[in-house]
Amino acid sequence: MKQLLYLVLFIPFISLAQRDLLDEGNKFLNQNKNKEAENVFKEALKSEKNNVIYRNQLALALINQGEYRKAEKQLEKVLFENPKNVAALWYSGINNFQNLKNFRKAIEYFERAFPLISETSPQFFAVNFYIGKSYRNLLYSQGISYEETSRMLETAKEYVKLQPDASDTEQWVSFIKYVEENRMPPNVKNWTIATKQNVDELIKKELEKSR
Repeated sequence: MKQLLYLVLFIPFISLAQRDLLDEGNKFLNQNKNKEAENVFKEALKSEKNNVIYRNQLALALINQGEYRKAEKQLEKVLFENPKNVAALWYSGINNFQNLKNFRKAIEYFERAFPLISETSPQFFAVNFYIGKSYRNLLYSQGISYEETSRMLETAKEYVKLQPDASDTEQWVSFIKYVEENRMPPNVKNWTIATKQNVDELIKKELEKSR
């Protein structure tokens, strides 16, 4: 799933002038040679400093190396010039999802990317997954509001619909059932499930009963 999420957005935007360096850098990314990819995209930017594709892919190479702050700086440059650059929004969401588990900021970027991603794109199931998963993680830590719970359920159900055969689908179905049966009323401003282990045990039991 990881490789799918990274590159599908950008293929239509490659020009003949860009192709050699972009192909070289992306080949390194696909081989998990992220330092080599970083060097290729840095070299490419020396001659085309305003090329947002190179800069986005440089950010990806940095994310893959855990260089989250450096990646963020590259993505901020792209979004400053074009706040609706879908690749930069997507990578910013991934960066924050992985970086110190900053799930609220990740949701912000994924939601900004959401209307820019076609429902026929493979990226569409992924954006639903990441929004739902980010809210789910917040439910176990900081807590979420009634409205945020509704959005979590909406995106989780969409992910399950689009990925019925995924390895985690059964768990998501049981999680959705648990949330719908136990969610707090609208007047509760913040709902937190402090013991994730207990919920996971309930979901496990639910899965066992359904088999």
